[in-house]
Amino acid sequence: MSKNKRVCLIACPWLFYNEVEFRSQQLGLGYVGAYAEQNGHIICAFIDPMMNGGEGIGSQVYNVRQQPIKRFGHSDEWIIGRIPKDTDVIGINAPFTDSRLALYPLVRKIRIAFPGKLVVIGGVLPTYLSRQVLLESGADIVVRGEGEIAFTRILNGEPWDKIPGLVYCAAPAGFKETGIRAEQHRDINQLPLPGNNFRPMKEYVKLSPWGNRVARTLHLITSRGCPYDCHFCSGLGKCERWRPFSAERILSEIKTGIEKWGVNQIEFADDNFTFEKKRALKILNGVAEIRKSGYEISCAFPNGAMLERMDREIVFAMKSAGTEIIYLPVESGDPRMLVGMNKFNAFKHLDKAMQVAGWCNEAKLPFSCFLIVGYPGGRIKRPSYRRIAEYERFYFQDNGGNLYIQGEDEESFEKTLKFLEKFHRIGSQGITPLITVPLPGTELYKFCEKFGYLVFKDSADTLVTISYAAVTPEVVQIDTPWCSRERAFERWQTIMEKFPTFHNVRKLDNSDKNILSGEQIREK
Repeated sequence: MSKNKRVCLIACPWLFYNEVEFRSQQLGLGYVGAYAEQNGHIICAFIDPMMNGGEGIGSQVYNVRQQPIKRFGHSDEWIIGRIPKDTDVIGINAPFTDSRLALYPLVRKIRIAFPGKLVVIGGVLPTYLSRQVLLESGADIVVRGEGEIAFTRILNGEPWDKIPGLVYCAAPAGFKETGIRAEQHRDINQLPLPGNNFRPMKEYVKLSPWGNRVARTLHLITSRGCPYDCHFCSGLGKCERWRPFSAERILSEIKTGIEKWGVNQIEFADDNFTFEKKRALKILNGVAEIRKSGYEISCAFPNGAMLERMDREIVFAMKSAGTEIIYLPVESGDPRMLVGMNKFNAFKHLDKAMQVAGWCNEAKLPFSCFLIVGYPGGRIKRPSYRRIAEYERFYFQDNGGNLYIQGEDEESFEKTLKFLEKFHRIGSQGITPLITVPLPGTELYKFCEKFGYLVFKDSADTLVTISYAAVTPEVVQIDTPWCSRERAFERWQTIMEKFPTFHNVRKLDNSDKNILSGEQIREK
């Protein structure tokens, strides 16, 4: 085992259509760095180009389709100038598919400025596009999945081929892959707090990862892993054992945020916050007790809440904890689309959404919903989704006998509109429609690629984190016999014009200005 390493952690610059809509608090880098410190290594620098005025610096970049996009953050040269000369290892986080437009040129410049230094990249992008990241950036290693253990083992000097979840170039064989995912902590309570000593928390709390500029926001993930397999999801934790932080630890983090940084809002970014009811209630009731003590604090669940684990008690506890609005993942108003998405409990999903909406009304908790427009269909994986008589005309098979189902057509879209009308009538604050984006590595992408539904391959030239104002037919990537890309855009427009939209990345003040019509959003 080698000597302790000096580590420089770098957050990738961000891409937006026209303006900064949110800012990450870099939890991933925080956990990776804190675990490395716990194992004796030194975080000699933490560089976030969005800090120190970087958020206000936007430069025009163009993708290969010559669409104008803005890269926000300090320049690559600014970043490189802050890397200590005695750094041993440079770790970079690449959170999104479209991070490529900023990541690749940055890493190439780092390799020139720091020849011989080990460069490791982690995040969602290298997890799903490992070889492309290595080829295009020139990095030494990418880590697939959760990075704490793998990155620390790299720092410890262990042989790369013995560390699960790595991809690297190994001549003359080419790429060497040591497993689909990196080793995970079974008990995540053993992890240290996410680098609060080196992350610039005083600045981070001023703008939340979901755009809240009013409150001083602490962004938390209270659990990892998701046992479900929605085909559109590229989450690091999908299809994996759900692992929670204890309620006691989370409440301690919240109290620290209040005492140190004056936090007055908590963003829970879990995919499955409510998966274990007893723990969820303990956290929510703990926040409610803080509120009762006289401290004005609110909660937000910007990723939505898993419908199947919601009940009346949870809804009322969310309200007592100061939740301002809850987003319900409706996804579609047609159960056939939910089957194509491989959603859990597809045939009871919409009834559950209405039931939860009723509880929200009873608790006076505002609610909205997420919706996916133009979904192309997908492979049938659950046995219970086969041989459904009313879907016989929508099933089809490949040469290997795999069963698939067709996606959104006019009939399906009309069902969705009728459901949304009913949902809105009972009190929904708005609808958040999103045109289907096939993220590389997902089952959705593989399905579209297999049957030729991709208008263009991959999404290297498309801004995935697309703002509402930037949606045009040209950026729609899927075209099927039952829904052209132009028709998908028109359906999105229809929903935007028909319903108010609660746009959760533009909270500017304490009024209702963040509840906008679709027309108002497109005008911004």
